[in-house]
Amino acid sequence: MKRFLITTLLASAFLLAPPSAWSQDATQTPNSAAYVPLEPEALNPEEVVSEIILVDMPASDVIDLLETLTGKIILRRQDITAKINFNSRGPLTKSEAVLALESILSLNTVMLTDLGGRFMKAVPATNVNTHVPEMITGSSLGLTPSQQIYAKIFKIDYLFAADAGSRIVQPLLSQNSGLVIFEKANALLVTDALINLQRIEQILNEADKAQSVRESIEFIKLNFVQAKEMQEQLENLIRVPLKNYLEGSTSVTADERTNQLIIVTHAPNMEIIRNVIESVDIDSAPLTSSEVFPLRQAKAEEVVPIIEKIITGQEEGREEDAKVSRDENGNTQPNQPPAPGLPSAPAAVASAASADSTSTLQFSNFVGLSADERTNSIVAYGTHSDLRTLKELIDKIDIPLPQVRIEAIITEVSLDANQASGFSKFNLDYSNGLTQLSGGLSGIKTTTASLANAVNPATQFGNFTLDAVLDMAESDNEIKILSTPSIVVSHNEEGVINVSQSRPFQTASTTYNSTGERPTTQDQVEYRDVGIKLTATPLIGADGSVQLQIEQTIDTVQTVDDSDDEDVNTRPIIGKREANSTVTVNNGDVIILGGLQENKKDISNTYFPIVGRLPVFKQVLSGKSETYTRTELIIFIRPTVLKTPEETKQLSENAIGLLEESEAVSDYLETNTTGDTYMEGSGLIKEKPGPKKKKKTGWTGRFRKTTDTAD
Repeated sequence: MKRFLITTLLASAFLLAPPSAWSQDATQTPNSAAYVPLEPEALNPEEVVSEIILVDMPASDVIDLLETLTGKIILRRQDITAKINFNSRGPLTKSEAVLALESILSLNTVMLTDLGGRFMKAVPATNVNTHVPEMITGSSLGLTPSQQIYAKIFKIDYLFAADAGSRIVQPLLSQNSGLVIFEKANALLVTDALINLQRIEQILNEADKAQSVRESIEFIKLNFVQAKEMQEQLENLIRVPLKNYLEGSTSVTADERTNQLIIVTHAPNMEIIRNVIESVDIDSAPLTSSEVFPLRQAKAEEVVPIIEKIITGQEEGREEDAKVSRDENGNTQPNQPPAPGLPSAPAAVASAASADSTSTLQFSNFVGLSADERTNSIVAYGTHSDLRTLKELIDKIDIPLPQVRIEAIITEVSLDANQASGFSKFNLDYSNGLTQLSGGLSGIKTTTASLANAVNPATQFGNFTLDAVLDMAESDNEIKILSTPSIVVSHNEEGVINVSQSRPFQTASTTYNSTGERPTTQDQVEYRDVGIKLTATPLIGADGSVQLQIEQTIDTVQTVDDSDDEDVNTRPIIGKREANSTVTVNNGDVIILGGLQENKKDISNTYFPIVGRLPVFKQVLSGKSETYTRTELIIFIRPTVLKTPEETKQLSENAIGLLEESEAVSDYLETNTTGDTYMEGSGLIKEKPGPKKKKKTGWTGRFRKTTDTAD
């Protein structure tokens, strides 16, 4: 029944075919402009044929039916063995029947190619490219859609051929179709069914177009901000804060040579970016500056290390805090990636966090300072906040230090065999570690040490003053005042009282004995200070107390005699007595340093005149006596605190007032000239002084005033 239906359909189609279709020119070729292949149209395409039902029909029988409908001769291979099944479910026109049969053959891997004229070729789809399918030049959109295989070159104008082939054409190709990319010619060669070529051509026509310019380019000249710095700020803003306000992508490039920005973005974005740039690019005070801080009291080379230690400590603290923060973040969230859809923190946010963490610090990373010893100034560099902080710190350091006037009376007391200490000469009895006044000031005790004894006149000795020491020295020949120095020392500075002489000492002796000459002796002499040296370093407390670090050194010249012959030269040596002590006293207290005793042995020889030195009478007419003396050095020290310059000035005025020529000295200090004032010893006598005044008998000095009376 099926065979009969197909035979009847083929016969009717052949009989109805016009003779013109049989004699169709097989050598038709494309014109020079574009070649459009001849489609295998059906004979009488609008004629209706009966329902087509194909059940497991060999492909060769279907090709026979197609030959009957089109009037074409279809060449085929004998290995085409596909079985075709199709049901039209009703009558079809011949053109519809041709399209249906071509499509069903293509679906079963049988491809038809037109050879031109009355001939076509049916080949397996896997070998379609090797059978040289017909090339379509020009547009394929005007052809009747079919499943016949053709080749077509698509010239790409605006897209890249490689991108268009891989992203657009490749996904649209049928199975076993071919695609060749010509990158240099920027073209595509596609081999596929006509209906698919038409679809590819339509898509490429829409995609391969010149893009409309949506972005605008603008060059913005910067006046105050560096282009590179502005670029970084804009990029940070574009990534997060301005992301929701800008369309598309925005590119910012800095041209450092001309200090301008090149902005590429959508036109609506340009106004926003321009407003940001204009708000930032303004004339403002520089971030950093320098300043010179002159010092009046402190030394610049001593202040700079103090401030540098503070700055270094803050930097180390900041680094330690950052390390702890990193460790804590690493421990709480180890290897935890950011949540999907959430952007990572940009550099701007990180910088802001860093700025917040350092906002509590006193100094920034820009601060630096150096000492100028020539002008005693500190040259500082940093932000305005740094300079303000430095000024406040320097003002607190560069303040006048309180001073101490140290008055001393250095006495030497001669002791007899029954005296253990020289304190008794000053009515101070020493027994069992206690020093007590005797005589008029007896009955008050204070603990003392052998080398440093503190006496408090206000609460312990009452009227015991340095004047009392002077009075005792006048009345007692065994008390000898060696010196009464007075110095003014600043807080924590070293003051030195040196009462000594520079004495020569032979350090070496060299004898030269040349042949034929008398021996020559050359001595090497070195001068050394011998005497009393007192060093005091005061530390002034807030309550007015004074802590004194006292070092006293006493050098004396002694002789060493290794021979019993008095005519033999003795060798001088330096004997040293030294004591260090630290004592804390109130303002105006008297400190007594004692206990440094010395035993001296004096040998004296007596001779009878002339004959006493003769060897024969020497032993009979000469004599030798030895005298032993013991002395103790007692030093009285009184520190007086001078907290203000006014107190120092008042002290100077009081000292000048005690001078005999006090008026002349005051006038000279005020006018810097002698004027008509008579100054004794100056050689400038312009006005005779008045009658001389008699001074009362008594000690004169800075410790007490003397009253004068006129003749």
